[in-house]
Amino acid sequence: MTAALDVGGTSLRYNIIGTDGSLVASESMSTHEKGLVKAVESIVKKYGIKKIGISYAGQVYNGKIISAPNIGVDEPEIWEYFLKNHNIELFIENDLKCAALAEYEYWGCNSTIVAASIGTGFGSAIIENGKLVRGAHNLAGEIGHIPFKYSEVLCGCGNRYCIEAFCSGSALSRWSKYYNLPIKEYTIQNLQRLGSPEADRILENFHEAFLFSIGTIISLINPEMIILGGGVIKKNRYLLELVNENVYKYSLSTSRKQAEIIISELDNASIKGAQLLVDRSV
Repeated sequence: MTAALDVGGTSLRYNIIGTDGSLVASESMSTHEKGLVKAVESIVKKYGIKKIGISYAGQVYNGKIISAPNIGVDEPEIWEYFLKNHNIELFIENDLKCAALAEYEYWGCNSTIVAASIGTGFGSAIIENGKLVRGAHNLAGEIGHIPFKYSEVLCGCGNRYCIEAFCSGSALSRWSKYYNLPIKEYTIQNLQRLGSPEADRILENFHEAFLFSIGTIISLINPEMIILGGGVIKKNRYLLELVNENVYKYSLSTSRKQAEIIISELDNASIKGAQLLVDRSV
């Protein structure tokens, strides 16, 4: 049997796939209770797993975890660990790259797609003719960390010019705290309801950074489709209308006419992408 895992900062969700392709089990557990290696080992022991695909909320390269801002890393060389200690093939990839694989298969694209996700952070992943565009060290697609404008509030990466410092769930939180706004949950809806000059400024910067980023993707990559996802997008679907009506101001017109921008229709795209890692050995 095969295990397909989606590993985030607080939880690990997984599907167990039988040899006939059927779903045997779908469960979750906390990543803080055991650590990733022990959690995966418990799944291997319980189900007799032979191959593992992991969608990981961090940066990975050649089976090694490079960076994980929100997850404790107990074994960076995770691919080698499971091969050496359990004789199990393990495939691990950034969660957004996994989601992009699933989106590509779902939509049946023939050319280039970009999956762009706004949740806690802001990232993207590129598929070209069915293959991930990785870059030299598998870091291609970090749209949230291209320069936008100076920020008084640090980005999570430590820089002050990143798009993600203005356009992300963490940005909404950091800027709300910076202005000491009287809200408990740092969401777009709460900022809209508050309607103070500071709240309006946060939203204006969010929208501008969002349009700038999607325009940059269009002009730089010339995709057939841009598929928007992540919790912030799915809870604020007006952002699709905003970008479709205004992104022409931020992008090359000939590329914009060829790019369809939509919101993802998939649930659990990252887990489905993790299964594709195994099936296709991407």
